[in-house]
Amino acid sequence: LEGKAEGVTLAHGDRVTFGQCYFVFVDPALGKAADLLNEGKVSFEMARKELAEAQGEMGGASEEELKASRALAEELERKVKEAQVAKEQAQSEAGELLKKREEEFRQQMEKRRQEWLEEQAQAAAADERKAAEEHKKHAEELERLQREFEERQKKAEADAQRRLRELEAAAKKAAAEEEDHRYHEQAMQRLEEQLMFIMPLVKEANLIAQELKRPQRLETKMHCEINGSKRGGMRVTACMYREGVRLFEWSPETLENRVFLLRELLQRCEEEGFEVADSLADEDDPLWDPIEVERLIGVSQVLLEGVLLQVEHSFEARILSTEGHQAGVLHVEIAPLGRDGTPGVPDDEVVDDPDELLGTRMSVLVHVVKARELPEDLANDVRVEYNYFIDDRPQKLPVVQGHCTNPVFNHKKTFVQDPVTSRFLEYLQSKLIFRVYGKDSTAAALHDAQAVAEPGAVSVDAGSPSDAQSPASPARGENSAGFYPPGMIESQPGSPAGGASPPKTVPTVSQVRRQAEEAMEEAQDEGVVGGATLSSGEGGRSKTCCIL
Repeated sequence: LEGKAEGVTLAHGDRVTFGQCYFVFVDPALGKAADLLNEGKVSFEMARKELAEAQGEMGGASEEELKASRALAEELERKVKEAQVAKEQAQSEAGELLKKREEEFRQQMEKRRQEWLEEQAQAAAADERKAAEEHKKHAEELERLQREFEERQKKAEADAQRRLRELEAAAKKAAAEEEDHRYHEQAMQRLEEQLMFIMPLVKEANLIAQELKRPQRLETKMHCEINGSKRGGMRVTACMYREGVRLFEWSPETLENRVFLLRELLQRCEEEGFEVADSLADEDDPLWDPIEVERLIGVSQVLLEGVLLQVEHSFEARILSTEGHQAGVLHVEIAPLGRDGTPGVPDDEVVDDPDELLGTRMSVLVHVVKARELPEDLANDVRVEYNYFIDDRPQKLPVVQGHCTNPVFNHKKTFVQDPVTSRFLEYLQSKLIFRVYGKDSTAAALHDAQAVAEPGAVSVDAGSPSDAQSPASPARGENSAGFYPPGMIESQPGSPAGGASPPKTVPTVSQVRRQAEEAMEEAQDEGVVGGATLSSGEGGRSKTCCIL
């Protein structure tokens, strides 16, 4: 309704949104809300999709895309079933062929036996030498037949096993493709749900900040999670900016909590004046958090399979940012050590089968040489860390002080596994993940400027959240009624460990809704709801709204 002073006349069935609530306008003279819902003319999903399309932010999948996705899933399922049927059929054919050849062999042996008996009867009068020669020939013939039968049987069994392996591989491939497809569909659904949850909150927070004349602005960010597995993930956060400088990021839960506090602050400003927002301390300001000076430049992955094969290898691994872009190159060398501790395994210590390493002692050298082509704005006090096998704490390299886009670490670390276990061999088939961090020069300058502007403020380490709270002020997020908004923890900073005073009550979602309904009822008694005056319709007929 912005820019339309004369207003808009609503018709029966029109949709209206207030904040995150969806309404449908019903004229009792033309029908009821239940009729619209039963006839499928309005629904929550239709209203939500219509709002998303109207705002131009996102749209749901089309019917053709859904039909294509279902067809692909059915095709993958059909391939799995066909592979299983073919496997069972091959097993049955192999069994029948084996039985048939055994029966042929028995018949042939019986025939040969009968022939031999007849020949023995006919040669009974012959001399012993001739009988011995015939017996020898017969024995050789039987041995040849036995040998041929065993060879044919072995060949048939090998063919059957090969066919079974091929069918099992095809079945596994089809099942893996189906699982990947299902995982992709679930990941896209989760991403869409996160975006539909966080984007309206970001927009509302920006509107409130603009109303309060604050320079901070929020943006929705999607991050790629790289953890060394084949399947990655997507994470959605809200990134706070001030005058183009990135300050920190909020998770969806934190964003929801801060929007709750911003609504409360805006209400206080409307009641007491906007000077309230200007006089807030940092720990009471919903838009304040310690500036995150240090940021993750990117992640680099290095294969450990060379260690399993007992060979040295050197990598120029790409550093990928959370946005999926290349943010530099990391030079890493990984080498197994011989028994004398020197890099490389001598030929006499190399094993043919990795399983032969079980129970032995293995040493691995990880050498982080250098990085290059790092982003200019983040190439400050660069450091690297990584997690090796089952270590609880990450291995942290010394910080390269100052500004440098091509820092040299030259850090070596030897890891000893004694004894080698099956779990360790499985780990060597994965990837070693290196995380590269650096400080944002613009954020650091803004942090230093704030520290100079507030000499009496409590010092907080840049980049790490502060847990300090003023003992005289309420805990962060607490309102005047002594309640915390949804998502806040119950315990208060500064409370005694023994629980001398009971913790504040955390209201549930239903309690918050009940408080909102009570406020709406009070506003209705005065004839005002959400800034719009309620009045009767034309001809004295009342007009109502139905919540979807």
